[in-house]
Parts: sequence; C-alpha cells; structure tokens
Amino acid sequence: MCLWRALPWLLVLLCPLAAETQPGIAAQLDAKEKQLEDLYAQYWHTEYKIALGDESLSSRPIQDQIRAVVSDDQFLHDLTAARFRAPLLRRRRELFLEEATYTRITNDPKLTAIVEEITREENLIRYKVGDQQLTRAELSNIVAHSSDRVLRQQAWKARAQITAVNSGRIRQAVKLRNDLATRYTDGLFSTFMLRRKGVETEKLFDWFEEIRSQTETDYRALLDRVRTELHVDQVEPWDLEFYFSTLTNEFEQKMFVPGDGWAKTKQLAAGLGYDLDQLGVDMRVADLSFGGAAYPILYGKEVKILANRYTGIFFYDRLLHATGHALHYSMINEPSFLLRANFAEPFDEGVAQVMALMLYRPEVDTALFGLTPDEARVVGETYKLKCMFQLRETMADSLFEFEAYTEPDQDLAALYNRIHTKYLGVDMHGAAVWAYNPFYGSDPIYLQSYVVAEMVARQIDHRVDQQFGRQWGRNAGVYLRRRFYSRGAEQTLDGIMRSGTGETLTARYLVNYFHTGASVKAGRPRPSGRVNPPR
Repeated sequence: MCLWRALPWLLVLLCPLAAETQPGIAAQLDAKEKQLEDLYAQYWHTEYKIALGDESLSSRPIQDQIRAVVSDDQFLHDLTAARFRAPLLRRRRELFLEEATYTRITNDPKLTAIVEEITREENLIRYKVGDQQLTRAELSNIVAHSSDRVLRQQAWKARAQITAVNSGRIRQAVKLRNDLATRYTDGLFSTFMLRRKGVETEKLFDWFEEIRSQTETDYRALLDRVRTELHVDQVEPWDLEFYFSTLTNEFEQKMFVPGDGWAKTKQLAAGLGYDLDQLGVDMRVADLSFGGAAYPILYGKEVKILANRYTGIFFYDRLLHATGHALHYSMINEPSFLLRANFAEPFDEGVAQVMALMLYRPEVDTALFGLTPDEARVVGETYKLKCMFQLRETMADSLFEFEAYTEPDQDLAALYNRIHTKYLGVDMHGAAVWAYNPFYGSDPIYLQSYVVAEMVARQIDHRVDQQFGRQWGRNAGVYLRRRFYSRGAEQTLDGIMRSGTGETLTARYLVNYFHTGASVKAGRPRPSGRVNPPR
C-alpha cells in the first residue's frame, strides 16, 4: 500500500527527467548533423580536387571521420529509443539511422581502399587506339562523331581496356558490399540501396518493362533506319551513337561551341530568374573519367561544376544537367543538413534533367543558339530518338548491375552482353566492355535513378507547360524553385511529385513523349544563310 501511494510521486519525479532526455537527444542530433555538414564539405572539396587530377589527395581519412560520427553506438541506441513528437524530428532520426547504416557499409576502410584504386585507374588510363593514347572524352567523341566506321569499331572495343584493369577490383567491391549489407541490414546491398533511394524494387522493374515494351516497335523502326541510312548490312554497337550525330552533324559543331557553354548556361538560367554567380555556382572544364558532376560543397552557399571535354550538343547536355544539380544544391531550403543532403536520388537527378531538357526545346534553340526553326526541329526530334536508345541502354546497364549483385561470381561480360543484346538489338561480339561504366565501381546502384529521373523531368515539364505555356520565364522559374529546387528529404519522392504536379510519379508522360510528334526525316533541314545543311 505504501508503494502504491508513493508511485504517483515517483512518476512526478521521473517524468520530467524522461521529458528532458528528448531535448538532449535532439541537441545531440543537431551537433552530429553539424559535424557531418563540415566533414562532407571537406569530402566533396577533396573529391573535386582529385577529379581535377591531384593524385596526392585521398578522401579516405575524411570518410573515416564520417564513419566515426555516425557509428556512435550509444547515441544510435538513444536515438532509436527516443519518442519524438515533432514529425520533422522523426524524419531526421530516420535519415540519421539510415545514414549510419549506409556509412558503415560504404565507408568501410577495406572497401574505400578498393574503390579508390578503381577510381585512380579510371582517372589514369589512356585508351590505346592505333598509335593514339586517348582520354575517356576523346574515345567517346570518336564513337559518337567519327565517320570512319573502322575507327569507331576500334574505339568502341578499346573500352574493354579498363575492364582488363578493373574487373577484379569491381567484383571484389561487389562481394564486400554484399557482405557488409548482410552484417548491417536484412538483405543484399542492392536491396538496401534501392530502399534508401526511395524506390520500391517491384515498382522499378514494372516501370522498366513498361518503358521497354511501349517503345519496342519504335526502337525496332529506329534500328531499321540506322541500317538504311548508314548503308550497313548489320547495325553494330559502334553505329548507334554515331547515327544521331549524322542528323545534326555540321550545324551542331558550328552552333554548339563548348567555349560558349558557361555563358550560354548563365543566359538560360537568367531567363528563369536565376543568377548562377549569386547562387555560388562555379564551373570548370576538365578531362574526367565520368560524364561530369556538381559538387555540393556547402548546400545553399557553394557548388562546383566539372564538365568533361565533350563536343557539340552532348557537351551542353551534360553541362546543363550538372547545372540543374547545382540549382538544386544551392536552392534547397530545409532546416537541417540531413534534410538538405539526403533527398531521394531519382528526384535530384530529375530536377537536374529539367535543365538538360530545355536544350531540346525549339524555343530555346532558336533564341539561345540562333538555330533556324528547321534546325531546332531536327535537334528536338533527334534527341527523342537518342533518348529512347539511351534509356534502353541505361535500363540494361542497371539490370546487369542488379544481376551482378545477386551472383557476383558469374561471367559478368557474358551477362552484360546478353542483357544489352536484348535491350539494344545488337551483337556485342563477346567484348568485355562492361567496366567502362564508372558507376559500377564508385557509385553502385545509381543507374536506375537516371531512368526514374527522366520520368520525373517529363512529369514536371508537362506540369510547367500546362501552367505557363511553352515560353518559360521568371514565373516558371519561381514555380520550379518553390515546388522542386527548394525541396530536400522532408518529403518522399511521391510526396514531392504529388504536391508539385498533382499526382504521384508515373511513366505515362515519358511514354507519351515518345509517341507524340513526327519523326525526324534523317535530319535534312533547309539550308540557312550561315550553315551548311547536315549530310
């Protein structure tokens, strides 16, 4: 009876103490996020310098510090047990616990050492084609633009040179990621990563099949056109990328000059009301082992863009895509670091692609690049065909990666070639070119985000066109900033799309894009007074 009478007094004494632990844990979470923000700023700045060729640097010590911050077992226990009432605190807890698992896997010292070796080899390699020693960009430019079919074939097959160097390391990294995922999660590394990126496995594969099946007839027609217009008996892998350059060849090189890239990009952004200088965005061109990147040194303050030395429209495509990332990183308006940094990856790629897609709008090409209406039409229609090819290629790349994580010891070259033959309809000739894709080593389970991103971008495009018409201006820029570029991880991918476009993410607008408009007729615009028509 005495104990029963004393119980209310004990609760009075204990409840305030319990209540006080919640603010204490929240304050620790604040401090941990600030530490992560500072460390990631150092990490991205180091990675930026490494990409520029500074071989003396390594990000491994910084990754070790990040791992230490998120691997505080006592704090993780207390954070898991805390009863937060505020939805934002609960969301931040979810993100921190997820970040802890991700970091324990990806920042494992043995794994980071392997990945660093893979990246170093990708940066140092020069591809041998005849008596030439070529960078990745130079090799890609030959495959995409050279009219010499034998040279294109040699350049395409030269991609296998990086596989000979890195295949064992990549396979080792795949196995180690799986082992670490088994230790820290409930399944394969690929399963954990998809969940982290806000995409359901079954839904993703359904989208892949919807896009593949809905474009199958159009893609087979494209292969027939390539065969006919290139006058070849059989379409080869080294014909596909080249074909698209034949539709825009001469005016592309004259009108899409890489040296004008940053000035044109600033002009395009200014039309939406965005001043890239005031937003803290800087750009440099360099020889890279990847397509290009935007480095979020400090969200909302400093972003650095690296563009690879591509030529023509593809240079602008990659530069504008990186600029879309930079806009997102500089405009994110969320109250904590993890809410700014841990957005759904397909959404980030999608809002980046919104900027890239502006390159293929006739309104932009005539005003910004001085193309004639016929030339602008050819650019837009050519991209539609190329986009269909690239999406199928990326889906094949992604499916290969998922299969590789399921069974890393299988013949990866045979697996890659089998899937790509199905999706692209060409003979891969047994070439071991799979490791030419840099994502398999350093950015695993990323490729599917590019496919989902195209869906995101097309859905946003449709909504903005509905709201503001084809001529996007400052009002469209305000809308994009408020509904998309300012968004981070507070909402899910579907939540952002629902609030921004009125419906959850769907492949419908992407599929409809391929089925609308007339096909380009081999790229034959009427000659203007200043450029030759493409031949």
